[in-house]
Amino acid sequence: EALREADHRKDVFLATLAHELRNPMAPIRNGLQILRMAPDSPMAAQVRDMMDRQMTHLVRLVDDLLDVSRVSQGKIELKREHLTMRSVVEAAVETARPVIDLAGHAFTLDLPAEELWVDGDLTRLAQIVANLLNNAAKYTPERGRIGLSLRRDGAQAVIRVSDTGLGIDADMLPKVFELFTQVDRNIHRAQGGLGIGLALAQKLVALHGG
Repeated sequence: EALREADHRKDVFLATLAHELRNPMAPIRNGLQILRMAPDSPMAAQVRDMMDRQMTHLVRLVDDLLDVSRVSQGKIELKREHLTMRSVVEAAVETARPVIDLAGHAFTLDLPAEELWVDGDLTRLAQIVANLLNNAAKYTPERGRIGLSLRRDGAQAVIRVSDTGLGIDADMLPKVFELFTQVDRNIHRAQGGLGIGLALAQKLVALHGG
């Protein structure tokens, strides 16, 4: 039964991947046709901006897939340095802010007065937090509330992300960090995504000893 479920998740993932890759391609193709017909028209700048946004989305999808593959095979090497969690949170918020603002969410950030220093990879730690924020933004109905807090707990730095979304059923909690998992009752709110963000975040946290 576990094998059947894993096989089903894989099939759903492949169908989702095809859909997600096709979505940006249509506007890029249309944009190319417009530029070919009228490269110097007043619309040209807007079309190029749209194509750039869609290409950024495509690249991000492919990067996530490659990251999951590398982590699963133990091929990711962390570029560790002595850094503050404040710098991690600020980088993550900068990445996720457009998604949060687009949905009209109210965002609150609660940071401690003291600096919390860690030994870690800034890019990967920021990626973890940004994935959590992006999930919160995508699965929360418009004009919701999202909060991020940072606290010391003994020798560890603890980050909490909260939101006013639908939440997760208790029976799904053990599965949300597995590859290709999306919560069925929330999937229509996901606005796209491959169901690998939380799995990637969990693996990167584990690599850091968290």
